[in-house]
Amino acid sequence: MGGAGNTSSHTWASAPGNCPPQYIRTFQGPNGPIYNCDFSGAITVSIQGVPFTRTWWSPVGDSVTEYSPAAKNQLGSWDSRFDDDYAAWLAANPVPPVPSP
Repeated sequence: MGGAGNTSSHTWASAPGNCPPQYIRTFQGPNGPIYNCDFSGAITVSIQGVPFTRTWWSPVGDSVTEYSPAAKNQLGSWDSRFDDDYAAWLAANPVPPVPSP
C-alpha cells in the first residue's frame, strides 16, 4: 500500500455510534435499549488521501465492504452486499417525513 496519501486504519465497531444501521441489532434491556453490531471492527482504506473502502469484519469470518463513491467510480463493478443490505434496511425502516413549517 505504498505511496503518498495511501493509508489504512482500524476502528472497533460499537453500536449505535460506529456501526452501519443495517447491522445494528436492538434489544430491550431493563434500563432501556441495548445495541449490538453484527461486526467487531472496520478497516478503512484511503487512496491518495481519498476514502476508498471500509471493510466491516467479525471474528467468525463474516465481512462486508462499503465502497466510497470514488471507489465505485474507479472500479466500475464491486460486491454490492453493503448497498443491498442498506437498501433492504431502509425499505423496512423508512425515514419519517420532516413536517413542513
